[in-house]
Amino acid sequence: MKKRLVLKPFVVPMLYTILIVLTIMIAVKLTYKEKPKEDTTLYVSEEPILETTPVVNDEVYVLNPYSGDDIKIKINYYNENDSNETQEGSIIKYESTYLQNSGLTYESDNRFNVVAIIDGEVTKIYSNEMLGNVIEVTHDNGIKSIYQTVSNIKVSEGQIVHAGDVIAESGTSKIFENGNYLYFEVIKDGSLIDPNRVIGQNINNI
Repeated sequence: MKKRLVLKPFVVPMLYTILIVLTIMIAVKLTYKEKPKEDTTLYVSEEPILETTPVVNDEVYVLNPYSGDDIKIKINYYNENDSNETQEGSIIKYESTYLQNSGLTYESDNRFNVVAIIDGEVTKIYSNEMLGNVIEVTHDNGIKSIYQTVSNIKVSEGQIVHAGDVIAESGTSKIFENGNYLYFEVIKDGSLIDPNRVIGQNINNI
């Protein structure tokens, strides 16, 4: 008669323990296999960018020397090459004297703001016997703008102004009375020029 195999008491619990451990290991392995791999790609550098090229806007255009909608040119710039008829409309009459208009004379039924045509520095403020209060602003490229017959001056000498800043209001003078006026001149490299050549133009093309 064959001898019956008898397992020792600790064998069965050990087999169950091994089976449980194997089951846990298989489950863990399957779980990590299905989990997507973490994207460790660095899309944005954390290092500061030291070499950069600034964006520079060279499109600087000269503004009108006023703000408002009902302003018109009363007397235009006197150009010696214009027709006689055009030149007659560019003459300033003061008492018994006729003067060639060396700028633009603006007029309105209502008081209006006088503004800086481009960035610059207020270099002189004074009073002229015929033209009243005067503001001179010096700009780059050898340009100087002169605002005459103004009132309620809002800037001071040495002040930096930017294009469109209100520097004064329209006014009157001995030449331009009973209304709201601005007598505007432009100097380029020391010489008076027609302001129409400047207004609306790129400053680099003047």
